Amino acid sequence: MIERKDLFTIPFYKKTHFSGSYQGMHYRIERIEQDEKNILRATVFPGPYCFDVVSDEKKTAKDFDFSEDGIANACKWLNEQYAAAPDEWAKGRL
Repeated sequence: MIERKDLFTIPFYKKTHFSGSYQGMHYRIERIEQDEKNILRATVFPGPYCFDVVSDEKKTAKDFDFSEDGIANACKWLNEQYAAAPDEWAKGRL
């Protein structure tokens, strides 16, 4: 299970993105500027490959508030994504 403490705080995301994985499910969390507003985007995709080489068709993303609550909600969403298809994600494990 991905825990909130595994993810960074807002100052980190102001500067760069974070990539991680859990049981074959890879994910990326990043700040996106949309309509002159910062949002937090979480994206999940199958392993074992990195974000840049996985096709967009295999990625699922959701946007959240750019806040500590947004990070907590993204963490919850990541765990929901894993729980929805653990056997599929397991195919991406090395």
